[in-house]
This record gives sequence, C-alpha cells and structure tokens, in this order.
Amino acid sequence: MRKHIIIFSVLLIIMLLTFSPITNVAAQDSDNDGIPDLKEEQLALTYEPYLHFAAGEKFFPTDANYHIQNSILYMKSGDTNTQIDSSPTVASIAQYTTGDYFLNNTLGGSEEIAQDYRQRRASLGDKIYAHVTSESGYIVVQYWFFYAFNPGTLNQHQGDWEMIQIVLDSTETPQYAVYSQHHAGERAEWKDVEKVDGTHPRVYVALGSHASYFRPFQGKLGMESDTLGNAFTLKPEDLEIVQLGEKGSGNHPSSQDWLEFGGRWGNWARIIDSSLGAAGPSGPGQGENSEKWLNPVSWGSDKFLVNQTWFTLSLLVFYFVYIFAAIIAVRAVFKIWTIVKRKREGKLKILKILRSKDALGVILGIVGILVYAVALFLPWYVVTGNIKTTLLETAGTTELVLIDGINGIRVNTLQSDQGLATLFGLAVPFSILLLSSVILSALDIIGAEKAKSLSRTYIIGGITSLIPVIIIVIFIVSLAGLIPSFASYVGGEQALPPQVTDMASAMSSSPLMGDFSDTINSHGIMSVTWGLAIGSYLFIAAAAIRIAAGIITRTAKEPENNKKASE
Repeated sequence: MRKHIIIFSVLLIIMLLTFSPITNVAAQDSDNDGIPDLKEEQLALTYEPYLHFAAGEKFFPTDANYHIQNSILYMKSGDTNTQIDSSPTVASIAQYTTGDYFLNNTLGGSEEIAQDYRQRRASLGDKIYAHVTSESGYIVVQYWFFYAFNPGTLNQHQGDWEMIQIVLDSTETPQYAVYSQHHAGERAEWKDVEKVDGTHPRVYVALGSHASYFRPFQGKLGMESDTLGNAFTLKPEDLEIVQLGEKGSGNHPSSQDWLEFGGRWGNWARIIDSSLGAAGPSGPGQGENSEKWLNPVSWGSDKFLVNQTWFTLSLLVFYFVYIFAAIIAVRAVFKIWTIVKRKREGKLKILKILRSKDALGVILGIVGILVYAVALFLPWYVVTGNIKTTLLETAGTTELVLIDGINGIRVNTLQSDQGLATLFGLAVPFSILLLSSVILSALDIIGAEKAKSLSRTYIIGGITSLIPVIIIVIFIVSLAGLIPSFASYVGGEQALPPQVTDMASAMSSSPLMGDFSDTINSHGIMSVTWGLAIGSYLFIAAAAIRIAAGIITRTAKEPENNKKASE
C-alpha cells in the first residue's frame, strides 16, 4: 500500500510540474518576439557590460524618464515650434509617433543640466536598457544607454542615445560585437573583445560624446578626436538593468510607452540643427536608430571591422608622441656627443666658416630654418564663409575650417557657443613635433666641420619643409570622400544640404585656392573661399631658401688645412 502511495505521489508531482503556472512563466513571451522572457533576462545578465569612463565625464547612463520630466513637448513645422505639452509624461508622448516633435529640456544647456543631474544622480541611479531580439537565425543582445546631454567635440545637444550589441548564433554562441559611435560604429569578432569573466564586454565610453570603443587607447584614428580613459568604471553590480519589450501596443509594459515616441530627445530649435548635430537624437527604434532596432544584424554587419592589427595601429597612434620623442632624444644625444667629441679634437669650425667667404650659404640655411620655425606657429590653411540664409546666418565672413600646427584641423560646427572643433588629434600640438627638426638642424650647424658638410642637411631640410603643405593638399583633395564620414557624426549624410557636397567637390578639384557660391534652395546664399594661409607660403619659402643654401654650400671649397690633413 505504501508503495502505491509513493508511486501516486510521484505521478501527481509530475502532473503538477507539467501543467503548473511555473512552466507557463518559463515559456512566457510578453513582448511577442518569439524569445521567452526568462531567456531574454538570462542573456541580458550574461552579457551585461563594464562601462569605463574618462576623467572629467559629467554624464552617465540614466533613466530616460529624467529627460521627460524636465522637458516641454514641442511640434516642429519648419522653423516654427508649437508647444504641445508643458508637462509631458511617458503615456502622453507615446501618441506622438512621427519625427515632427521634440522634448526640450527646460533646465538649459550643458552646465545647467550637468549641475541638476549631479545633484540627482544618487536618486536616479545608473540605469541601462537591455533589448534582446532576433534576426536571420541570430540572437542579438542590445544595451541602450541614455545620457542627459552630449557635450561632444563635433556635436553638442540635449539627450544622447548610444548602444552596443552582441550577436549570437543559433546555438547562443557569441560571434561578434558592435559598438555604436554617434551614427556610425565599429564591429569586432568576439575573440577580439575585452571581457570580464568571459562574457561581460568592456566598453570604453568617450568623454562627452559617449561613443563606445573596444580599447582605451582608441579614439584618435577617426573623424572625431575622442578622449577615452578608465578613471571611473560602472560594473554590472553598479547598474540597474531594465528589460525592454518590443514596440507596438501590448508588446511592452506601460512604463515603456516612450518607445512609441517618434520625436527627438532634446531641443530642436532650428530646422538646420539636425544638420549641425545640435538637435536631440531619436530614441530606440525611431529615426536614425530604427535600423539598429529593427534589423540589428544587417545594421551591424556592414560596420567597420576592427581587429588586432587595427588595435596595434591605434596603440601606436596613442603613444606616438612618446615614441617620437624617444627617437628625437636619441638622435639629439648622438649629435651632442658628436659635437663634444669634435670640440675636443678641435674640429668645430662653425665660427671660422661664418667668417669665411662660404658664410653666405650657411647663413642662408639658418634663415631658411628660422622661416620654417615661424611657419610652424601660423595658420596653414583656411576656409572662410559668408552664409546668409533663413536657416543659418553667419556674422559676416567667418572661419569655417582652420588648419595650423597648434590645434591641427578644426571645423566650425556653426553652433553659436561652440566655435571651432578639433578633428582627429594628438597629445601635443603638431608644431612641437616638427620643431624637433629645427633643433636637430641647429645641432648639425653647430657641429659642422666645413660648409660643404651642411649641404645635405639643408637640401633634405628644404624638401621636408614642404611636408605640411603636401599633407594639407592631400587632405583637401580627399575632402569630398570624407563628407560621408563627417556626416555620420552630425546626423547622417541625408541631413547635409547637397550644396555642402558640391562645395567639398569644388575644393577637392582646386585645393590650393578657390571659391564657391550657391543658393541653398530658396533659403539664401552661401559663399565660401579657401586657400593656403601664410604658414604654408612660409613653408614653401623656407623650402626654397634651404634648398638654395644646400646648393651654395655644396660648391663651397674645402679649407687648405683640411686638404693637407686628408693628404
């Protein structure tokens, strides 16, 4: 009898397990995407990232509701902004599904929002949003990050949505990861991704712009000069993770109705702001972010593939200054040692040469070096523009692009409070690096035994004097091809007026000097002038002087005492 009771109990337990609500919970798919909720939660926790931030970062991933609560909802029609809701809520903005709306944060600009966010961060917490979806047999685990402000180099705007994703095959084996960088991104095979405990990817978040990178030494090989670091890390245990459902009625809880909002998460005062990178971004699944949400595999598969070779190149660029300084230091020490040795042997003849008839070539070479040194600290190339349109107007003729040795390449984003912003970047001004050649040339002159020995130094120096000009011309010639990359940082190529592309093509075809004028639709006139600046002309003059000096010193006669010594 006892045996039958045991058998009956076991059968009863099996039946309860089979038909109980526990099994239903395990199979529950509340967002109707074909992936059970428990599986989505498991994957979201498995691949939750470590977020590394640079020193000076003011904004960290936070609750999207923070922006909604501080905003006024507007509708945009051209440059006319109509207030729709002074106290929007998650529920109220969900009914505005087109891109004609924007949430303007009433706190103000970067500093005002940063101050308020800093005071409220403890209560808001650090929050990220997980979205697990599938496409073409792959499972995609996405993490969306909302930042209250984007004080980037090339674009500054309220609100900022960034994302990373890990793509798994049908057996749930990670294949690769894609990190978004503004409107662009990078892709790396899973083996090339830095990880903690084998599954948690490390993400290095750029200062201000919040672009995501795979290594802390990246950011310089690209259009924007991003600064990365590891001053502060948000670990999975520091983050509150929210599982996002899918778009559409009944596919997510009501607290996530903001997924339906098709407008911009930030101010959009002027229609042109979307082209200048000054307008707030669209949210997950909307606008420029729709492809990432709806077709994540297709979106990620064509992103630039980075690997160990690229990381090595990025590392060399990151440490370029130190490597360069070490090489120059070694060369300088060797030349100084040579000078000391020659002085002991009585072979230093520079003062005697300067009093001889061969002094002309030597002095001319010194003049060429000084002209080159002055050119290092003056503008090398300038693009000015006078824009008079209903969309955008400059205060007269304004510098649009400026290239010099102190700040490198800078562009005017035409955001009134931002001015010129740096593209690319090195740790020190480029002029300081080039100045090393002046120092080495000076040591060559000091250590000269005869005028003729300086000929090679002067001629090579004259040729290298042209390098900055040659690089600039190559850059301008390539400008038309760089437009798509630049556009990806400020709203996509479709956001730029076609006249910008036409102007870039005109510059590429006539890099030394030119001008361009056109009507931007019916909005007004844009006039642009470009050309080599005074620094470049001084480089050319320095090259001519140093080469001439080299030719003159090459014909210098060897002193009689040197001839006898050689005999």
